[in-house]
Amino acid sequence: MCRFPHPTLLVCLLASAFADPLPLRQPNPSLNVPASPPPTSLQLVNAFPGVAFTEPVCLASPPGDDKRLFVVEQGGKIWVIPDVTAASPTKVLFLDLLTVPGLVLRTGNSSSEMGLLGLAFHPQYAQNRHFYISYSAGFGADNKLHDRLSRFTADAVNPNLAVKTSEDILLQQFDQKSTHNGGDLHFGPDGYLYYSMGDEGEQNDLQLNAQIIDRDFFSAIFRLDVDMREGNLQPNPNPNPAYPDSDPLNVDAVQRDAGGQARYLVPADNPFVGATTFNGNPISPGYVRSEMWAVGFRNPWRFSFDPVTGHLWCGDVGGSKREEVNRVEAGGNYGWVYREGPFEGPWEVNPHPAPPAGFNPINPVYSYHHSTGGADFTGDCIIGGIVYRGGRVASLYGKYLFADFVEGKVWSMNLDGTGVTKIFSEGGISAFGVDPSNQDALLADESGNRILRIVSSTTGTAYPDKLSETGLFTSVANLTPAPGLVPYSVNLPFWSDHAIKQRWFTVPSPTATFTWSEDGPWSLPTGSIWVKHFDMEMQRGVPASKKRIETRVLVKNAAGAYGVSYRWNEAQNEADLVEDGGVSFPLAITEGVNSVPQTWRIPARGECMICHTPQAGHALSFNTRQLNLESDMAGHTGNQLSTLFGQGYLASNPGSPNFLPRHLRPDESAYSLEARVRSYLAVNCSYCHKEGGTGNGEWDGSPELTMEETGLINGNATNNGGSPANKLVVPGDTTHSIVLNRIAETNGFTRMPPLGTNVIDTANVSLLTNWINGELATRQNYAAWRVSHFEPDNDPTGEATADADGDGFSNHDEFLAGTDPNSGSSLFQPQVSLSPPLLSFTLPVNRSFRIETSGDLGSWIPWDIPQNQGLPAAGGLIEVAFPNADPMKFFRVELLEN
Repeated sequence: MCRFPHPTLLVCLLASAFADPLPLRQPNPSLNVPASPPPTSLQLVNAFPGVAFTEPVCLASPPGDDKRLFVVEQGGKIWVIPDVTAASPTKVLFLDLLTVPGLVLRTGNSSSEMGLLGLAFHPQYAQNRHFYISYSAGFGADNKLHDRLSRFTADAVNPNLAVKTSEDILLQQFDQKSTHNGGDLHFGPDGYLYYSMGDEGEQNDLQLNAQIIDRDFFSAIFRLDVDMREGNLQPNPNPNPAYPDSDPLNVDAVQRDAGGQARYLVPADNPFVGATTFNGNPISPGYVRSEMWAVGFRNPWRFSFDPVTGHLWCGDVGGSKREEVNRVEAGGNYGWVYREGPFEGPWEVNPHPAPPAGFNPINPVYSYHHSTGGADFTGDCIIGGIVYRGGRVASLYGKYLFADFVEGKVWSMNLDGTGVTKIFSEGGISAFGVDPSNQDALLADESGNRILRIVSSTTGTAYPDKLSETGLFTSVANLTPAPGLVPYSVNLPFWSDHAIKQRWFTVPSPTATFTWSEDGPWSLPTGSIWVKHFDMEMQRGVPASKKRIETRVLVKNAAGAYGVSYRWNEAQNEADLVEDGGVSFPLAITEGVNSVPQTWRIPARGECMICHTPQAGHALSFNTRQLNLESDMAGHTGNQLSTLFGQGYLASNPGSPNFLPRHLRPDESAYSLEARVRSYLAVNCSYCHKEGGTGNGEWDGSPELTMEETGLINGNATNNGGSPANKLVVPGDTTHSIVLNRIAETNGFTRMPPLGTNVIDTANVSLLTNWINGELATRQNYAAWRVSHFEPDNDPTGEATADADGDGFSNHDEFLAGTDPNSGSSLFQPQVSLSPPLLSFTLPVNRSFRIETSGDLGSWIPWDIPQNQGLPAAGGLIEVAFPNADPMKFFRVELLEN
């Protein structure tokens, strides 16, 4: 073996580096990709032409059902559209309360607010078939008006038919007036049922119900446990003897089962449980309506949960001053009757005293003047709406949509109450809902007896209609990239339903550069363009059967970024610009002799930007962990990070790729299952589930975090599917691991990621399953390790910084190395052998390491080898080869927790 002194070696390396200079960046003068997306306009269209309804007031779908939409009519009927995606949708009668034996429905109209008002499906509806309705019931000899909340069950054979005789009454109360009945129902992300009621009716709280929490079920949003979970509480007695007129017909018996027990429990963490004061005044905790979640509403007409953040939004109809939008918090007091909007309320014209000293209301997020006259920001009757989380209308994503019934206005609003914009003039809107198939915003038009849909359409534009017109390819038919369109590869592709992808990028400016980051998103110069092309093998595993499906273009501009898609024609020689709303179409795939058809979804432009956010770095695959691999980039084979710097695309030198992290493929068994799972979650989930992302921050999939920092293990989710046993990831328990069930679409959970895929990623479902049942089931953090090695577990010798066995290594060092902290002879001892030349040591699973070298034991530098990227090992014996070129090479190993 030839040996060189270090100066000679250095000269040889420099000569080699300059012998084959990297090619320069190529110009791209012929591009025709505008800096702004095609302009669009919003439209309100009939969602289901030919399908009419009579006074629709509520829209709902069962959890996980992406086909059926249920429409509630105030007159007592519930209709179901069995397939909202059908070319000619139809409706089927699901339930007619007027035909239920023994049930007396008190019907009305929009001015009386009596009738059938709300519908919600149990989180486990697919298993138990339970649904809940709120309606106005006649009760007693004179059929006096009562508010009723009941549970029904759907037929076991016919899913589009309710069992009329299955009613169980959960709650019923006497109501002296026909208005302000609220009656909206939704299951929250916590699996509890939320129910709204107004102040009983008439102007200015005539019945004196507002700001009282120990009397009746009025002027509040309630939270009930319909599953009778262990640890929750029996409801307090009703009525309170202090208010003997609350229940003149003694209806309490009808809302209990045959054994006299209530049919629901009160969640133990409801905010008014055990309350002894309200507004600073003493009350009896034994009679508090502890079902209350938030109070101080006049007529909360329609509330909803943001599916991303879990926040509860409610529109509260005003009296004579203000209409308001509230973000509802546990225990919040929203002011009525002492306040209307952010101003003094109408108590001065009613037999209410002045607000008590302890009154502490929450102002609405937004309110507008209660008046008529046609101004854009006034109205007479607010209709609470939804936070739009669909992707087909980009301009509305993440905004709150609401309306005014009387004045005929539909608005959008930023979630901080700013940016309120009137988007439509349409009277008679009574409720908002969501198309289960695509998350489009739907509006119940009570006056027009129809369901409306918000859509966007492209207006006249010079945006290139054909892929060939963009100048990105010199030959579209051959998919030959234009000069300056640089190919690149990624370590771990996002799952795209078996599609085979090619990627390119270009920076039109000859001097603009990327600012790279080891862990965070890169800074991208304005004008940069990324192109991703999708092929699909029409016969799985047969490359010759590939068919061109779609080509996507992402543009970084001054406003952020935008994306468009081009769909390939049948001749496979051109691709056409896809409309703003995207398109779905079937693919006739075969696997062996079996037909495995699938639906391909070309995303709406708004759907693109749900993931391609500023927090995610806009270009999702353009980061250090994805680009740190060997590839042929622009005619140069080598590490892509080095090539990008050599060609002048990076503002600074990233240095040796051996010191930089990368994502792992599922089949890289040299690394731990957990490390491969973390890569999968980072690529497929962390763009939303990260600090500042749109995934509500319940967990953070950023790969640079330790597992404990992610919040994944036994972490609470925004939506636990109605079971407190369900956590984000439960070691050894796949049934209750929400993340796995989201990815696999099992156990009643809806699919994640929600966009860009229609086919289950079975390989990575298996990867997560094996991890949860294997490595994770026995994984220990330091606290658990301490318990297993020290008794009692609060023994100070077990502190992480202590050295229990006096061997010079702290307990935390022993934890990392997998050695015995109570035995001085149990040491982490790397070994060096010369034949063959190897550095070796043994590690527990999920430990990463960094190796440094020295020639004199004084100056240490990182060892520049591929194994030194700090990736979590599979555990066991680690062997690292080194050239026997230097008789004086020392090593030291730093261990890290992942």
